Amino acid sequence: MKNSEVEAILKFYKYIDLDIKVASEWLEQYEAGYNPLGAVVYDGMPHGNKLSDSTALLAIKLAETDTRESIETLKKRIKGLKKLRTEILKEISTLNPVHKTIICGFYIKGQKWERIAEQISYSVRQSKNIRCVALEVLGGKFARNRNISRSEIIGEAIK
Repeated sequence: MKNSEVEAILKFYKYIDLDIKVASEWLEQYEAGYNPLGAVVYDGMPHGNKLSDSTALLAIKLAETDTRESIETLKKRIKGLKKLRTEILKEISTLNPVHKTIICGFYIKGQKWERIAEQISYSVRQSKNIRCVALEVLGGKFARNRNISRSEIIGEAIK
């Protein structure tokens, strides 16, 4: 996996929680307006079966189908994002301490190079060189991880 792809995944990782939050809010809105039972007739009176009634029923069924599909899509996305978050963090945690400090500091915490260099007791220039090695190592780990390398969500994110 190229370093640019690894960087894109790390930048994406930083916003996974926000993506989950937004998808959860949308899901909540869809579920609040979704009632699979429909209306219940309480008056017991017969009602006509005019053409407009069947058209309205068709429209209701189409809207219900669309809402149900949207709910399932959002649930699938949230589940996929949570799985990705876990898998990416798992791979980062297997890095050696220097690589982990650089990757987490720069990409996840957004620290300045001076701060990162101070933490690992290297110069800024050397820290940046080590970052390239860390990205290559992490790229190999991401490529071997099927959940990351075959993820449709990651595929969309790094395009």
